[in-house]
Amino acid sequence: MTPLLRRLYARTVFYPTLAWNFALARILGRRNWWDHIDPHVIVGAYPFSRDVESMHAAGVRAVVNTCEEYEGPHVKYLKHGIEQLRIPTTDFSHPRLADVEQAVEFVQKHAEAGEIVYIHCKAGRARSATVAICWLMKYRGMSATEAQASLLKSRAHINPRLTQRPVVIEFGKKLAASSKGESTPD
Repeated sequence: MTPLLRRLYARTVFYPTLAWNFALARILGRRNWWDHIDPHVIVGAYPFSRDVESMHAAGVRAVVNTCEEYEGPHVKYLKHGIEQLRIPTTDFSHPRLADVEQAVEFVQKHAEAGEIVYIHCKAGRARSATVAICWLMKYRGMSATEAQASLLKSRAHINPRLTQRPVVIEFGKKLAASSKGESTPD
């Protein structure tokens, strides 16, 4: 599928799939809207404006928004002192490597400060989990396989094949090369 067709498809199915996610989590209670994957990191679904107060009460002080289709509730974030990093990524695709690297460092900066970061996409299954797996690899010293298992243990409905995503593979290669003092082509 071409990037243009993927974008058109993602926009066409955005509201029906958001409604489905909402029904599964908030009406049927079949899954959580968000889950802690670490004491400082939450992976979750699209935060509605009304969720920001609960997020703040849960300790969230930063957000990584991976949605191309949703800019996030800026005014509410400002009101509650929540910083947002947005790496717009088309649904049904994965973030660019540079965006993942930026997001991983953003998460770590806040984690080191003792703050909680909420990483989200529409459903909290793939785009957000891609950032989370890379953060676990770099800052929790996990292999891609260990990070995938950890994510599935905390949030059972994430994409079970994150380790096969080209961006995760490339992130792992760069991480391995940097730990050996090698450089990789950008």
